[in-house]
Amino acid sequence: MHEVFGIDVSHHNGKIDWGAVRRDGKEFAILKCQYEAQSHRIDEFFEYNYTEAGKYGIARGVYIYIARASMADPEGDANALLGHLKRRNLEYGIWLDLEDRSVEERGKAYIRDLAFIYADIFRKAGYYVGIYSNKDWYTRLIHQDLKDNFDFWIARYPRNDTGTYNRASSLKPSASVAVAWQYSSKGNVAGIRTRCDLDVDYDGVVRLLAKDPARRSNEEIAREVLDGKWGNGSKRKELLREAGYDPREVQKIVNELIHGYNI
Repeated sequence: MHEVFGIDVSHHNGKIDWGAVRRDGKEFAILKCQYEAQSHRIDEFFEYNYTEAGKYGIARGVYIYIARASMADPEGDANALLGHLKRRNLEYGIWLDLEDRSVEERGKAYIRDLAFIYADIFRKAGYYVGIYSNKDWYTRLIHQDLKDNFDFWIARYPRNDTGTYNRASSLKPSASVAVAWQYSSKGNVAGIRTRCDLDVDYDGVVRLLAKDPARRSNEEIAREVLDGKWGNGSKRKELLREAGYDPREVQKIVNELIHGYNI
């Protein structure tokens, strides 16, 4: 088993020294990107966290917290997140954070339908989508349709949570239930001044699952450029770099496609 260890963070964790995080053995990070649906403001540290984590080779994903205001306009909520992401690469995809009491009150069937609304929008944009919940939610509120169509990242930690990972713990969700486990909310990680959520990706499976949907080919991006979806000039180059693509390689394919069209 090749377990991959990571963290999930937001502005609450302050300015992070991502070099120190990487040296501490953390290989992925699930980042908060935007505030909940009331404002859709971008998290104050998202741009910094995304850029700096990537600089040190830390794989990145994001989570979207779904609550009462989200239910009023889930499509708007999902598209606001995509607007912040700007098509950038996410090695660990997008995670639907299902834990809010206002959502719980609507029941299992509603939660199922809501999750599929978000997932459809994110998947059409090319992203891998998983669901984050605690074990109680998974047992009581997660519909079988969701269990059949999503991978799960489950939160479950001991009452005397000390941030210690115990591979043999009875609290660890089985691989038949989850692909990843949030095993602590009280971790101490080099480079982070606050306590931090700690996670393990079983066998590195999340990264493998997210790899293909999260990253489209240069040819697909080139065709989008021809359709005018990436703007022009320096702005296009900036957007392509932010999304993890080499503008020169994309432009080469664009030129080849244009030449082909002219034959």
